[in-house]
Amino acid sequence: MSAIQTSITSGTAMPKTVAEAYLAGLRSRGVEWIFGNAGTDFAPVIEAIASREDDGLSMPTPVEILHETVAVAMAHGYYLVTGRPQCAMVHVNVGAANGLMGIINACRGNVPILFASGRTPLTEDGRLGSRNAPIHWGQEMFDQGGMLREFVKWDHEIRAGEQIVDLIDRGLAISQAEPKGPVYLSLPREVLAERLPEGFTMASASTQSIPSAPHPDPEAIERAADIVAQAKHPLIITSGGDDALFEALGALAERFAIPVTQFWRMSTAISTRHPLYAGETPRPLLADADAVIVLNTIVPWMPGRMPTAPGAKVIQIGADPLFNGLPVRSFAGDVTVTATPATAVRALALALESRGLAESPDTLARRAVIVPRLAKRRQQELAAGEEPGDGGTITPEFMTRILSEVIGEDATIVNELGLATQQLELTHSKSFFGPATSGGLGWGGGAALGIKLGAPERLVVWATGDGSYVFSNPAACHHAAASLGLGLLTVVADNRVWNAVRRSTIAVYPQGAAARTKKMPLSSLEPAPDYRKFVEAYGGHGESVSSPDALRGALERGVALARAGKQALVAVHCSYPDATNH
Repeated sequence: MSAIQTSITSGTAMPKTVAEAYLAGLRSRGVEWIFGNAGTDFAPVIEAIASREDDGLSMPTPVEILHETVAVAMAHGYYLVTGRPQCAMVHVNVGAANGLMGIINACRGNVPILFASGRTPLTEDGRLGSRNAPIHWGQEMFDQGGMLREFVKWDHEIRAGEQIVDLIDRGLAISQAEPKGPVYLSLPREVLAERLPEGFTMASASTQSIPSAPHPDPEAIERAADIVAQAKHPLIITSGGDDALFEALGALAERFAIPVTQFWRMSTAISTRHPLYAGETPRPLLADADAVIVLNTIVPWMPGRMPTAPGAKVIQIGADPLFNGLPVRSFAGDVTVTATPATAVRALALALESRGLAESPDTLARRAVIVPRLAKRRQQELAAGEEPGDGGTITPEFMTRILSEVIGEDATIVNELGLATQQLELTHSKSFFGPATSGGLGWGGGAALGIKLGAPERLVVWATGDGSYVFSNPAACHHAAASLGLGLLTVVADNRVWNAVRRSTIAVYPQGAAARTKKMPLSSLEPAPDYRKFVEAYGGHGESVSSPDALRGALERGVALARAGKQALVAVHCSYPDATNH
């Protein structure tokens, strides 16, 4: 029982205002941090924090974050490494608008966050906290929650202050119910400033437990097992998972000789050294696969560009296997199983075991062929990173390979369009985190900071493209690292182009004028800044590298500083393929 729970139970410390109850309630429910970007609506919250020692109340630690996207991403990253939802709190509608991109990312990544914002005061005069600045009229909205409603599981604007702890309980429980996701609480200033009614009490722990995770229908698992047992070339596709899936999926793949590909990797679901690891694209195996297991993956393959085998059976598995929040998603599902991926994988393994599939002739024959085939492909893949580019340039593959060697296997990489990820050796479930398919750029810096805050003993590397780095509000990121004393290594892939824009244009018009031009319109990042200056402005160490011979040393110095609790940045001037040859 926490300090606040003990004091509330004994009756020696009770909140007096709604703001105090809000903060004390958060802490007693396991919220350790408030990643905040404050405004005029925060006055009661700030007063409550300032008086907490006098009142004997335990509250989350508030952290001043200089931009809302960083605040939300820090809550996102903290959850990824700890499994504990945190609070990001921002300023009325304008702060919520800035934070919305991060909420979209959390929604598509199924990450629970308690997103809170103030609301412009409801009253024009007569109450503590009433409007007292012109912006309080300009920031009024008919429906502030409507800005976020498509991307949060629950939202509410509090009107009765005595409900605050009940609303915290409800919001946190809903956020962690499968499928997980963010929730939103709007807090008008006068309500926060109210004194609680005489006799107010609050439970020492949440009154709403997190619902149990969905378990698979046994009949559906049996039908899925029949499909896999009859298949000659089964394939598993996933974008990632948690510790439980990492363990269960590795065991199933090994036991039944089923290759696993990680398409749009958001986390590590299987070790890159696992004999059945099949890389980051399903294309090489998909055309022959007669049974495809899709584990909680929004986009398992690209329709029209990655053909599936005629008559292939598809098994869709996930807490929300149809992804109800997407208007259009037409991937087949011969069997659709509602369950957390790890639970379904374990159930499927038992069903396959009961059929004796591990020692069947088909499984043994498949193992004899697929394991050496995958090992050869992996060797060829890694070979692409062994040498730098022509003329002394640094390719993304070479940069990534050297980085992977320098950081070792105990690190966590947070990648946002910075690395050639197929070059990484990822051997544990927390070795890698990448962005959701929502594509809200600027997520990586805050997420890396949140991960480092949640696991301070871990080496955390924020790998980012130069465009993503600019989107991340780097000053806010390096300020947060400095204020919290977080040793973070940032690696910026400086190729001076919006490569995602460039690649997508070439994919649509491979022989077009844009593909032939030397400098594609609306895709250049030149002139490039001196990225070292961002980290140096907050007392960190910065280096720029353009020679392959200097790369390893610069990264080693950055790793040493990060392990010593200092922040460091290495900007690597990378090449990219000519548009005409891409």
